Amino acid sequence: MFGFIGKLNTNTKNELFSASVLVIEDNATDRIFFERILTKRGFRVFTAQNSEEGMALAALENVDVILLDYVLPDRSGLEVCRILKEDKRTRMIPIIFLTVVAEGYAMMECFEAGAAAFLTKPISAKELVREVELTLREAREDDNA
Repeated sequence: MFGFIGKLNTNTKNELFSASVLVIEDNATDRIFFERILTKRGFRVFTAQNSEEGMALAALENVDVILLDYVLPDRSGLEVCRILKEDKRTRMIPIIFLTVVAEGYAMMECFEAGAAAFLTKPISAKELVREVELTLREAREDDNA
C-alpha cells in the first residue's frame, strides 16, 4: 500500500501527486465531480457506483485512500467500511466518508467503524482536496512511525 511514499517531495505543493483515490459513490454527478477535481490535482482516481464494485476495486487496486458515500443503494457505507476494515488487504486504507446526513450520530458511527474523516455534502473542491491530502499525510506519518 502507500505506493506514493517513496515519491513524496515535502518541498513541493503537489507532494501527493502519485497517490491513488477510490471513490465509491452512487450519485453520478458527485462521482464525476470528485473524479475531475482529484484528477486535476494529480491523483490517480478509480470510481465505483456501488459497494460491490467498490470493495472489489479496493481489494484489487493499490489505492491509498477511499472516499465512501454513507448511503449506497446496495448496502450502507458503514457496512462497507466495516467489511474493508476487517479485510487484511484493505484494513489499512484510510476511509473518508461523504454524506448528506449531517447528524452527529452518523459522524460518530463512521468514526467507530474506522473512518479517518467525515465530510458533509455539498463539498467544495478545495475542501475535498484538503481533506484527501491531510488524510494521506496522516497515513504516511502513521506508516513511518
